[in-house]
Amino acid sequence: MKRLFIALSLMLASVSAFAQIPFEVLEGGNASVSSSSINFIGRTDPSVKAVVAGEAVKVYKTGTFGKKITLNPGENTISVVLTKGHDTVTKEIKVTYTKPSSSSSSSSSSTSTEVKEFDMYAKTVQGAYFQNGNGDDRLGGSKMGYLEPDILLHITGEIGDLYRAQISDNRFAYVEKQYVKVCEGKLTKVNTGNVSISNAGKSDRISIPLGVRLPYTSWTELDPTTICVNIYGAMNNSNWLIHKQNLEMVDYVDMVQTDSDVVTVKIALKKKYAWGYSITYQNNNLVITVKHTPSTSLKDLTIGLDAGHGGTAPGAVSITGLTESELNLKLVNLVMDMLQAKGAKIVRTRTSVDQTLSMTERKKTLRDADVDFLVSIHNNAGGSPFVPMGTSVYYKHLVNRPFAQCIYNRMLELGVPDYGLTGNFNFSLCGPTDYPNILVEALFMSSLVDEEMLADENMQKQIAKKIVLGIQDYLKMVKREDSKKKQ
Repeated sequence: MKRLFIALSLMLASVSAFAQIPFEVLEGGNASVSSSSINFIGRTDPSVKAVVAGEAVKVYKTGTFGKKITLNPGENTISVVLTKGHDTVTKEIKVTYTKPSSSSSSSSSSTSTEVKEFDMYAKTVQGAYFQNGNGDDRLGGSKMGYLEPDILLHITGEIGDLYRAQISDNRFAYVEKQYVKVCEGKLTKVNTGNVSISNAGKSDRISIPLGVRLPYTSWTELDPTTICVNIYGAMNNSNWLIHKQNLEMVDYVDMVQTDSDVVTVKIALKKKYAWGYSITYQNNNLVITVKHTPSTSLKDLTIGLDAGHGGTAPGAVSITGLTESELNLKLVNLVMDMLQAKGAKIVRTRTSVDQTLSMTERKKTLRDADVDFLVSIHNNAGGSPFVPMGTSVYYKHLVNRPFAQCIYNRMLELGVPDYGLTGNFNFSLCGPTDYPNILVEALFMSSLVDEEMLADENMQKQIAKKIVLGIQDYLKMVKREDSKKKQ
């Protein structure tokens, strides 16, 4: 009778303990898998101690815990022991590992990269841009730059959703089919006319007569800061490069014939830090506008803030259900409050969690507001969920690297790993040249370590503060450099 009482007491204690110690499997639960390892992740109360497969593991403030489990062929048992005070619960998770057959593991599909050859003409429409090649990744092919509408292109082939355009005797570029309209046409080589460089008030203006709308690409160089523009199908007949008085940004302009039908325009700047340029056509004149340096005081600036994702595109979702869309907006709003307190005017591309916006709509909002610069805020995903992944900052155009570096240096002060300062980034909002722009990937939604920090409201404030300090650092650099030039 005594033994029966002890056994019943143990059973009741176990039931009581299970009721007091919550537990759920978030990833790697009862399943059949074809991989030799899995990531097992569970969730409990943050005050609980956890042992998985005989190894004590950290329980994060979000309640998550776990480890990578190596599996043997057949059925595997993963033991999970949870302890809170004097109460202990043991759970056993069954996972069956079936090795894939050699035939299924060796089968693969390949995508043809062969271009179908043909010959026709087409004109660009609003939103068109050139790609360097016909490659692709999750952000699309590598962009060479955006194009004005009504530029005649000689199309010589297609691959998938791309047309191949022969833009000069020795150069091809690719353009998405949706951004051109087929038309009749014939290309001829064009002589450039005499060039005028003048101060247009808030910008310096370079006007190049061409007679027709030719395709072009642009890029920037540092030390010294230079804007370069290739005009395709052109021959240099600009015998007069007329520099007017009182140019603020442009030091000088030079034009060089760099191929039989390519003219390269080199615009050397007086200042180390550029604040954007645009290339447009006015009638058949190619006009390059170089923005003057704005005030370096926050109270005089209009700052664009973009909260990545939103609405039907929630972005990354953490293991506990925290959405990137919501978190990005929280961070943007914190940055906005801090900058507004210093007198800055803020323009947000997205103002609510359920708002779905295309990249085109976001860029229109920023251009219509004539922002002085843009910071797009995101959070990353990928890699192991059991290690801290860290922070990163991205830019497309080389001229924006110093701005990105300032914010990156501040983000690293959070004491998180260095995931990298990344250039030539093919993100759509980093494509415009009209204003400085960068993207911040604060931390990783997919890392249990990073997620714990991201869920912490104090850490959210620290991230926002570092972004603001990075902005201020950049403005101080610009101010110091301008002061040197005036001495």
